[in-house]
Amino acid sequence: MNPAQSTSPTSPSTPRSPDPRPTDPRRLTGRRGEDIAARYLTDQGWRVLERNWRPGPGMRGEVDIVALQPAPEGPGVLVIVEVKTRTSGVAGPPAAAVDRLKLARLRALAAAWAAGHPQPHAGLRLDVVSVQLRAGRPALLRHHRGVGG
Repeated sequence: MNPAQSTSPTSPSTPRSPDPRPTDPRRLTGRRGEDIAARYLTDQGWRVLERNWRPGPGMRGEVDIVALQPAPEGPGVLVIVEVKTRTSGVAGPPAAAVDRLKLARLRALAAAWAAGHPQPHAGLRLDVVSVQLRAGRPALLRHHRGVGG
């Protein structure tokens, strides 16, 4: 067997599809920002339910993070979190990339996720977490709650 090939555990002779992990710098930057945002949310006591969720056929897009913000009593708020990451300020603040078209897509994706997942919740909200990566220094994070509402 060629060392560059790997096989599926269920079918030893069928080559696997290429590794889905991102390799280009923009995707790696985005992944790093999502990791920072997910860690921030869990540090705040939120429960991350899903990351990088994509709907089925007929709908495009991706939800970066689906999380449950805890409530003092009863179910928490279901939050769809869009993460925007930048390595410089040249293109403006990260959250500025979330325009009304992106918000409309996020609303549709949020409804699709909620319809397909019977997660008890006391409301649904869209948030944006912007992450500014800085070489040799900690990232700057800003949490924008209830965007486009």
